[in-house]
Amino acid sequence: MKYLQQKSLVATLAGLLVFILGSLILLYFAGKQLAASVDEDAKHFIDHIDGAIEERRQILTPLNDFNFKQCDYQNLLEMRRALFDANYVIDIGFFVDDKLVCTTGTGMLAEPLIDRQPDYIRQNNQAGSDANIQVRFESKLRLLLFEQREMQVIIVRQGNYNIIIDSNALEVGKLTSPYWEAIYIASNNLHHLAGVEGVYDDIDNTAHLPFTKGVMCSEKNANYCVAVYTPWSYFFSENKSFLIISFLLTCLAGVSGALLVDFKITAKRSTYNRVRKGLSKGSFYWTFQPIVCLHSSEVVGCEVLARFSDKYGDLSPEQFIPLIRKNNLTWSFTQAMVRSVLTDLKTIEALQDDFKVSFNIFPCDVEQDNVLSLITLPEIINSRFIICLEITEDEYLDTTIAHANFRTLVNDGFYLSLDDFGTGYSNLKNLQNLSFHQLKIDRTFVQDITTQGLKASMIPNIIELVEKFNFTCVAEGIETIEQETMLKAAGVHYGQGWKYAKPMTLSNFEQYLRSN
Repeated sequence: MKYLQQKSLVATLAGLLVFILGSLILLYFAGKQLAASVDEDAKHFIDHIDGAIEERRQILTPLNDFNFKQCDYQNLLEMRRALFDANYVIDIGFFVDDKLVCTTGTGMLAEPLIDRQPDYIRQNNQAGSDANIQVRFESKLRLLLFEQREMQVIIVRQGNYNIIIDSNALEVGKLTSPYWEAIYIASNNLHHLAGVEGVYDDIDNTAHLPFTKGVMCSEKNANYCVAVYTPWSYFFSENKSFLIISFLLTCLAGVSGALLVDFKITAKRSTYNRVRKGLSKGSFYWTFQPIVCLHSSEVVGCEVLARFSDKYGDLSPEQFIPLIRKNNLTWSFTQAMVRSVLTDLKTIEALQDDFKVSFNIFPCDVEQDNVLSLITLPEIINSRFIICLEITEDEYLDTTIAHANFRTLVNDGFYLSLDDFGTGYSNLKNLQNLSFHQLKIDRTFVQDITTQGLKASMIPNIIELVEKFNFTCVAEGIETIEQETMLKAAGVHYGQGWKYAKPMTLSNFEQYLRSN
């Protein structure tokens, strides 16, 4: 009961942690997205401000250069030509003695209009008509051509001409931010040009989250800036569906995390107990995979492979082998395998006395002298077969104790095979000193051979070592005739793999031998 309570608590805390972490990640990326949209909107407005200023230069400077003294037909024609391709300017006016006398929209005015004082004058440090730029913001301007329509505009005068820029033209395009303000900064004074008045002061003087606000100034036109503000509430409402789905997925991740931790705790404890009790309860059983001579197709031996099955189901070697190592069960496991297998195989009369039976040995048992106990094991003493011990490359093998134990085993008639050669701890300098008879080429090399992969290119070097040290060679994982043919041509002696047979139970192995 205490274990179940602890397990539930750990699982719940893990699920809560996943939920909190997921929520923080969601908020972080939502904030990054909001900041990106604020920045994108600010750049959008700056680009349009730069575009409007550039359009002012392209319109007003050439018009002033014509040096018209009155609003005649030619003057109006040039004004209307300039307006034709404009993106921001909606009207152009002409002044005589600081009085507006005509516009592109209405032509000659019945009564000239006195120009109003500008909000600010931008000094250009240039002579002539481009010396001073006068700018005025009008929130409710009625054009003479459309007297019933109020417009928010920017009026810019240069020399004898002025232009009217529609503020709405700065918003053309896809925008996220509902609050923005374009301003001009002169002598620490802010001059409103477009947007919602007061936004700049608000985000400068009010505490807002950094993701929600941004200020950007033009690099092309000094002192022109834009302030953008998007409240979290507005962002959430605009992305409501996405955020709700993301929140639900975060909740699901939290629940899944809790369930996964609960499952892992249960599985880990359960698997350990099943493996620990497996030897005494007979949960382990042994399968046999034939080893075939590539030149004669004769079955010359077999590799013994462990499998596990109990009332709860099967465990793969990838699951139970690490637990056997971790819990120091390697030697008891090996002894049980050797005794059971040799007892079963001696009943198969079809097996010759020189039939080679290969067992995988844990390298740690070599270092700890456990492997020498095989010499006195009755099942081995009374066996008529050649006993081959397959040992994976490992640092345990590169010791004085391991070398001495190998020599003892060889002197007592054991056959030694270096398993999965090329994938583990390699020490070619000591290869000859390990008293091995055989190298086994790992299946990954064989799988590469038909595609001429990197590992396949190493097979000739392995064969060269085999010939140099007078070893035999077995290739694992042969699945096709093409692989078999290429390995045979390379000089490999023996092979095993699904081309010949999958690992099989004792009864199936006996039938296989009879049929072959």
